[in-house]
Amino acid sequence: MNYHIGNMLIWQEFNDGNECPLCRIRNILETRLADQYLNESVMEDFQRRMVNERGFCAHHTDMLHARQNKLSLALQHITRLTALKGKLEITADLKTAEKEAEIFIGSGKTCVICDGVEVNMIRYYKTVAEMFYAESKFKETLLSTNGFCLEHFGCLLKYARYAKGRKKDYIYTLTKLEKEALEKLLTDLQWFAAKHDYRNADKPWNGADKALEKSIQKLHGIQAK
Repeated sequence: MNYHIGNMLIWQEFNDGNECPLCRIRNILETRLADQYLNESVMEDFQRRMVNERGFCAHHTDMLHARQNKLSLALQHITRLTALKGKLEITADLKTAEKEAEIFIGSGKTCVICDGVEVNMIRYYKTVAEMFYAESKFKETLLSTNGFCLEHFGCLLKYARYAKGRKKDYIYTLTKLEKEALEKLLTDLQWFAAKHDYRNADKPWNGADKALEKSIQKLHGIQAK
């Protein structure tokens, strides 16, 4: 197996055996970026300019606020709010107000951490396909997973062309793996529901006790905290 900085997280997380390894990779990237924006990035001019321009979404603001370095977040909020204040014009003109409306309605949705995560995740979607093509043992590793959340499954399909000469095998392997994972999840969910019938109260769960949690993860991914 060919280990290098571009695929280490893939080998690490695809061998874990839990739900969606790409969610876990994304969460690692989010955590790294959150720590970065509360430490060295606070003093870097380029990063501060990006924070002023893009800010943080609500999810990543909560991540940052949950950490100890409140001062760094406060300083970045000062410059972000100052930048936004500069776009606020006192006016009675409807057209001007409508332009301002677009700026401020979207001001809490843009995010430097989301941007950074997305750029890196696209690289990982491509790398997974490239590894399927180049690494003889990776297909076995892929099949050892429990599939992916639906978003990450779709992203893997989107970049399947990077499996080059093995793309048909890659697509077939991905779709078969995900279909089987969904069928297993639906069976577990149905038994989860059936267990709420008093006639089944004494029957074993057979692993279905976590089915609802797994279905939430399948539909919405596993979120970093």
